Parts: sequence; structure tokens; C-alpha cells
Amino acid sequence: MCSGVANRDMAFGTGGRYVFGTNDASPNVACTVAEWGGLNPAPGVVKGCFVKGNLSQPAPAPAPAPTPAPVTPGAGKAPKILLVDDDMGQGADVTAALRDSIKAAAAPGGAFVWNTQTMGPVPLSQLQQVDLVVWATGEQYQQTLTARDQQTLAQYLAAGGKLLLTGQDIGYDIGQSNFYGQYLGSRFVSDSSGQAAVNLSAFGVTAQLNAPGSAQNQYYPDVIVGVSGGVTSGYWGQPGTAAASLRAQSVLPDRNGQRARQKAAGGQSGLAGTAPVSPFDLLFGTPKNAPLTAQSAEAGAMVLFDAGRFRTVNLGFGLEGLAPQDRAQVMQKSVAWLTR
Repeated sequence: MCSGVANRDMAFGTGGRYVFGTNDASPNVACTVAEWGGLNPAPGVVKGCFVKGNLSQPAPAPAPAPTPAPVTPGAGKAPKILLVDDDMGQGADVTAALRDSIKAAAAPGGAFVWNTQTMGPVPLSQLQQVDLVVWATGEQYQQTLTARDQQTLAQYLAAGGKLLLTGQDIGYDIGQSNFYGQYLGSRFVSDSSGQAAVNLSAFGVTAQLNAPGSAQNQYYPDVIVGVSGGVTSGYWGQPGTAAASLRAQSVLPDRNGQRARQKAAGGQSGLAGTAPVSPFDLLFGTPKNAPLTAQSAEAGAMVLFDAGRFRTVNLGFGLEGLAPQDRAQVMQKSVAWLTR
């Protein structure tokens, strides 16, 4: 039992495998899996609680814990939220970028982090302990969602889960997978919008990528559209803008030379020419290097998918690429839509 920990940032685990959270106003916390909402970072091993700022028990955190922030009142009960930090240490740290906005949207003491770089693939049992999952891939452009990740998420969603997926290269990487269409209600259109202004029409938010205060790491924001019940609700530019009319270059010059060369070698560095899209492509996804026509797709940036049993928000960009106030607004409205 830990005492004197009201409103303190804490970690629970051992041996480099930890989950993170912020205690509520209770002065005592039991160091048990049950007390931590069923989250078990190291099954079968004795674990302990570590309090941030406590010199006698320094928190051996591999990633920053969410910092306290006011909970914004909502129409319903605020959810427990698990952030899956899946940036694998590449580029800007998504936990550092998203922790405040997640803390503000979560129930008191209900914001947790699972870092795949230090803790390995997140198991289904961990996802099932929370009300909503935010999965952020950062600057990953390969293995953004592995086959194992997709299977785990498919099981989680099929049982009634709620998912906010954010990352600039998820569509580029897995846009041809069954998971992308079946569980995200999305079709990948192109690797780079070439646009910095994103209009999330369903949420009433217009924001700028790579604005001051953001991670300034958005190089290849995906162009995506809704299919099979998914609704395109965010756009690069105005609703109705054709994807083929977008500029064919990245928002920022890519500082990762290997990534830029690999994408260019595959013919995937931007939007292409004027060949028609086949019915097969419309159903199962356009190949990454397929050219487009003005009629093939809108310039989509966000897809909302209400499948009845589960809901997903699929962002074609990384939330870390927005200024803090825009990031917080998009997070709050995404959570409200997912949990309504």
C-alpha cells in the first residue's frame, strides 16, 4: 500500500515493464493489478508502485507519465483511456505530445500508457481493461500496425471496443489490409496530401499541421476516404476537394533520407497522374503507387466509422503534429464521439 499519493504521477510494474497513471484524490493506493484497472505490465512477476518525485522510490519510467490536467466535463461518464505509444522511439515521442490531452479527456486517474518499444506488443487483456484506446504510431512508416496488432485490435473492436488511431503513415503501410477497410471503414488514397491545413468538418475544427508548439514532424499525411459505412469527415482543404488536385509533395521536406528514398523508389512520394481506379481498387484499396483521377476520391483526412458494435476514428495524420490547443480539442471531440 502506498500512502500520501493523492494526485501524484505513478508507475506500476518491474524490470522495465510499467504502466503509468495519475492517482485521484485518494491518499492511498494498493499496488495490485486490480487497483490499476486490471492493467498488468508484467504477468506472473512481483511488481511495485513508484511515485514520481519521491526520492526514496524513484519512478524508473521509460516514458513520461501523464501530467495532471483538469478533466473537462462531458455529457456522460469520462472514460478510462489507454494510450498505446507505438512510435518505437522513432522521431518525436507521442506520449510526451499526447499525455495532457488524454489526461484532460479521461476520468480522474484513468489515463494509462503502454509503450510498445519497452513493453512489447500490447495484449488483448490490457485493451479490455479500459473504455477507449488511443493508438499512436508517430513517425513509424513500416510495421505501423503489425499483423499481430491488427488481430488484437480486431478482437478488441469485435467485442465492442472504441479506437482512435492516429499516424501519418498508417494508410501508406497497411491501407491494403482487410483490417483497414473492415475495422476502420477506410480506403487509402495517397501517401501525401501535400497540404498543411486540415478541416475536421464533423468536429468543427480547422487546424494547421506543423504549427508552433507541435512536434513539427508531419511529412507524409495520408489521404484517406470512408468505405463500407465509414464516413469521410475531415479533409485536406474544403469538403469536396478532389484528391488528384492536391499538390504532389510532402508538407515538409523529409529529414529521414532513408525513408524519403524508399518511398520515392516505390513511386509513393506523392500523388500521381490520371489513370482510372478499378472497382477492385475501390473495394480493396488502391496500390500505393496507383495514379488517381479527380473523380477517384475526395481529399479525406479523417474517417469516422460507427459499426454499431464498435466505433473507430481514423486520422490520416499524427495528432502530435497539431498545436496543443488544437490537439486537445480534437482529442476531446474524438473521445466524445466514440463514447456517445
